[in-house]
Amino acid sequence: MKIRVLSSLISLVLLVLVIALAAGCSSLYQAEQAADQIEEQIEQKADQVEEQMEQAVTPTAPSGHAAALTLEQAQEIALNHAGFTPDQVTNLYGDFDVDDGVPEYEVDFFQNGWEYSYTIHADTGDILEYDKDND
Repeated sequence: MKIRVLSSLISLVLLVLVIALAAGCSSLYQAEQAADQIEEQIEQKADQVEEQMEQAVTPTAPSGHAAALTLEQAQEIALNHAGFTPDQVTNLYGDFDVDDGVPEYEVDFFQNGWEYSYTIHADTGDILEYDKDND
């Protein structure tokens, strides 16, 4: 996604340079300055769009009920319970699911050869299940 955005930005900057030159900018320097300003504005907008896309979308259960917690919050609950910080674990993964009508997050991670698995209630933050297996 980011590569496509950057590729589009580069194409747009080149187009702006050509238009600026065709419009009679008195120097290439002025055209480059104008293109740099436009590129900066485009990059800021692209960053805003990317940030919005990366923000957790609140999953919705089939009943139409939106989960009260985000995936990041569920991961934090699991890590706190296990006594770790995100930088102390590897392969931190989470997924939203509805099991028998209960919205929940499945959170998994590894630490020092052990696999930790958690099921977190997506509304209350309660730990429904957890397991620790030696890999």
